[in-house]
Amino acid sequence: MFNSDGAQRTTNVSKSDNDSLSSGQERDLLCTLSYLHLACGQSAECVALLRLIVGKDSRDVDLLRILAYALILEGLGGEALQVIDRLNTLDDEPSARISLMLLRSHALRRAGLIDEALAAFQRYVSLRDGTGLINQRSEGPHDQRPA
Repeated sequence: MFNSDGAQRTTNVSKSDNDSLSSGQERDLLCTLSYLHLACGQSAECVALLRLIVGKDSRDVDLLRILAYALILEGLGGEALQVIDRLNTLDDEPSARISLMLLRSHALRRAGLIDEALAAFQRYVSLRDGTGLINQRSEGPHDQRPA
């Protein structure tokens, strides 16, 4: 920025001012930036930012859900499945089962596991239509049952 006389303005930020930015504020800023990247179709940038946060706060189900979605968009289905498995153990909301099953089906597809992806999608449709048990856990890769 420039002053009215054309001189460039500078801002002095002391180390103590910089340290006053709490880790919560940093986390919120990184979350916001990652969400903006995702909304603008820049999933690789989103994944990079979320990986910074997830290392510190791996129990945040909302953050993990966004990370799983971004990983799927990046074609990293195997890594997304690991995040979905973690979500499955952390998120005890019965309503989350349906969305996790849909995420799992997409992650399996991106991992090249087409038969498993179709089976997971069929379970998603069954849960969504109310013909399945809503509190049924999204089955992990080792829990796959033949359809």
